[in-house]
Amino acid sequence: MQSIEDFFKTLFDTSGFMPRWMCGKWTEMHGWLYIISNLAIWAAYFTIPFLIFSFIRKKKDLPFLNIFTWFNLFIIGCGITHFTDAIMFWFPVYRLNALFLFITAIISWITVYVLIKNIPKALELKTPAQLKKIIEEQTLQLTKANAALQESELRFKALVNNNPDIITRFNKHLQYEFINESMQTLTSTSLDFYLGKTPYEVLPNHPHTHQFTESIKKVFSTATSLQYEIESVTEKQGIAFFAVQMIPLINQSNNEVESVLTITKNISESKNNEIKLIQTIEELNQLTKRLELKRKRLQDFSYMVSHNLRSPIANLHALTALYKKEKNDGVKTFVMQKIFDVQAQLSTTVQELTQVVNITTNTDIERTNLSFEDMLFHLIESLYAQITDAKAKITYNFTSCPQVQYPKVYLESIMLNLLTNALKYASPNRIPEIYFETNISETGLITLVCTDNGQGIDMIKHGNKLFSLHKTFHNHPDARGVGLFITRNQIESLGGNIHAISEVDKGTTFIIHFNETTV
Repeated sequence: MQSIEDFFKTLFDTSGFMPRWMCGKWTEMHGWLYIISNLAIWAAYFTIPFLIFSFIRKKKDLPFLNIFTWFNLFIIGCGITHFTDAIMFWFPVYRLNALFLFITAIISWITVYVLIKNIPKALELKTPAQLKKIIEEQTLQLTKANAALQESELRFKALVNNNPDIITRFNKHLQYEFINESMQTLTSTSLDFYLGKTPYEVLPNHPHTHQFTESIKKVFSTATSLQYEIESVTEKQGIAFFAVQMIPLINQSNNEVESVLTITKNISESKNNEIKLIQTIEELNQLTKRLELKRKRLQDFSYMVSHNLRSPIANLHALTALYKKEKNDGVKTFVMQKIFDVQAQLSTTVQELTQVVNITTNTDIERTNLSFEDMLFHLIESLYAQITDAKAKITYNFTSCPQVQYPKVYLESIMLNLLTNALKYASPNRIPEIYFETNISETGLITLVCTDNGQGIDMIKHGNKLFSLHKTFHNHPDARGVGLFITRNQIESLGGNIHAISEVDKGTTFIIHFNETTV
């Protein structure tokens, strides 16, 4: 250890050594040839690493970089030893030269180790000729693959463009990247107009644009498919129905939605068929209801015939039998008079029943546009004497719906029955007030309301009989229980309905819903 310590302490000490000019028999030519050669080698050894370093810095993807590094160090070490060998002609730094030689020796063997380790790998590298051949082969394969890809792309475009569905693709900026030719079935706008634009830029005022854009955003954010149906107005097809499907296209490398594919299918035909089917079902339901109503009316009619004809006919048979047996002329005259009375009653009943049958069966009666106000004025003129005698006050408001499309004879009969009933059953304690009004429901159906302040009806007791035949609820000499029955049949025969709200000694309100829309 002491010798090593002494070596480094006297590393630059030249004592004990003589300059090389003094050692041996150096001639001028021999010495300077030696010195110049060493310096030239030293300069070359230092230039070579610089050039290699510049090459490495520009060629950053150079393989086996560690070989170049150790080779540079090796060359630099050799250059230093040649430099010290040259200066020792004047400065005998043998100790320093020995250290440089030792360091160079270590670097040399490390370089040898790195070379031995990497030469097999280097031998695996392709020669320029081999690389050229590989490039030519890969270029040929790439050319074939590119041709196949172009052919596949052409087939794909042909398939997509001939698809009747409208197919589009949107990027993350919600811009059209692709749109197939099926769009031309809806609009004459060039397809190039869409590319690079957002739906708002293409159709800023279309009612579907907002929903379409928000749906694309949702697919981007959730990475899940989405579908819905819309009704839209198109340039070439007018009103049409579409089923819209949106599919996220996910980048497998980062698992993010790269774009969104939309497929818009025209379902107008199936949707129209569906609407027609629903309408047909609704019409069948309405027809079923009408048939059920007719069946019920026929059943009621059979009950009425049985009830209203059986008693007078039985009475007529009994009186006829009595007339045949009776010998007394006075009694026979009395019985004959009774027979005439029953015959008149039977004739009236038959006329009433005939009228009911005509109303029930004649649903195709002609309808015209009628004014409620004109009809009311006509009835007021017809009942002028009764209205004046009763001092009745008649008011109306037909502003909401001034007209209705209805059979004239029916509307006249309905409003006449309402008006005459209000006069007939007026309260003796106050002046009759009769008010007519029309309204329109949300679905456009017409309602006629007639309100009076008359005697009223006990609805708890008589409500279920109010519109029955020959049902009366007041002791009025002209009451026969036919008017409201006929009114209900007239209204229901055309698909409408009537009901009443009443309170004893306060009045009655009749509400009629016509099965007609406004005109």
